[in-house]
Amino acid sequence: MTSEDGLYRQFVEASADCMKELDRHGVIRFIAGMGSSALTSEEPERLIGTRWVDLWPPEAHAMVSRVLERALSGERVDFVAPRPSATGTSRWWEVTVAGVVADDRLDHLIVISRDVTERVELQAAIESINELLQERLNETVARSATASSRYGTLLERFESEHGARRDAENRLAGVSEQLAMATHARDLAEASARQAQKQQAVGQLVSGIAHDFNNMLQTVIVSLSGLEDDAADLLPRHRRMLTYAMEGARHATALTRRLLAFARNHPYQAEPVDIGVLVEGFADFARHALGGRVGIEVLRQPAPLPALLDRQGLEQALMNVCLNARDAMEGFGTVVIEVGERQGDAAFASAMRDNDTLRQVFITVADTGGGMSEEVRHRLFEPYFTTKPGGSGLGLAQVYGTVAQAGGGVEIESDAGIGTRIRLVFPHYAGPLESGG
Repeated sequence: MTSEDGLYRQFVEASADCMKELDRHGVIRFIAGMGSSALTSEEPERLIGTRWVDLWPPEAHAMVSRVLERALSGERVDFVAPRPSATGTSRWWEVTVAGVVADDRLDHLIVISRDVTERVELQAAIESINELLQERLNETVARSATASSRYGTLLERFESEHGARRDAENRLAGVSEQLAMATHARDLAEASARQAQKQQAVGQLVSGIAHDFNNMLQTVIVSLSGLEDDAADLLPRHRRMLTYAMEGARHATALTRRLLAFARNHPYQAEPVDIGVLVEGFADFARHALGGRVGIEVLRQPAPLPALLDRQGLEQALMNVCLNARDAMEGFGTVVIEVGERQGDAAFASAMRDNDTLRQVFITVADTGGGMSEEVRHRLFEPYFTTKPGGSGLGLAQVYGTVAQAGGGVEIESDAGIGTRIRLVFPHYAGPLESGG
């Protein structure tokens, strides 16, 4: 081993992550980093020559194989999944897989894995606390309802024994009911105003933090760009690590830009959008909102999928659908988003504006939750209708409104015990797309 190789290995092994280099067949040919000790009780170098997919439990092999196929096609793939450690305990890993191009062809793959078990367990603990608090609230409401019922029973007895006062008490009850309704309406209005102010404050806070973080990232990128200008003076392995660092910084910059756009209020503005490109960018952003125990997998047809719609409105609609999918799976599982084009039926196409053909583009969000009843399915997009304690009932109503503004429609498929598929369908846009989709 040369002195340069030794310095390179010290640099990589200082990382808390597990870094692997795979050949085009998914076989490990380099492994380092403190995180690699969790994979085997022996020296991590003994894993060289092993297929990466074999390090995962059998039930994850199909998913890992799809990840490798997407990475070999030039796509960067991020996911979170559990995997047994060398001691037999299950650990959660946040994994990034990306291809490295050399001489105008994909030469090999890099895999960076980070142990996020503590973050996942902390999130699970917070969710358990929230569920416990909700149960306590429900118990309090139930006790209040019981007390109210007892009061009603006593009042009925009083009325039966004092018939002469019935008319006066009825008039008093009517006035009391109207007063209670007015008080309830006022409380709802005040609560809505407080929630709106809170959301506005959170949006401003997120926007400010993301803006400052983006400025710091630009400093990092400028520094790395300076190193790239002198890349000829670096060793090949050092140039490779520089490429990894630059890719990560650019990915973080794109994420902060999307966070700024998501937190900013804006009027409806339709524009030509490639929904395939939009969904792939949205998936990177949404993984942070759904939590470490919920993954997102995107299945996309390779051709452009143009539609005329409001970009940020569609992202908000997708976020609402994905959050409902997460809740349906009780915060654990994988949300599959499929994007494609199809030939629609004439009845549906006739209701879609500015559409001379039957071509449609669609986004399907599928979960593996418990499904929904026929009654819930028919009322799903009603404003203020919700099956979740504390829910506003406005999230899916916003989804329907956004899709309708674009001249599209929403289709729902739900099977009890299997899951739900919500499909957003839009007219195919025949005009030109702007650069970048």
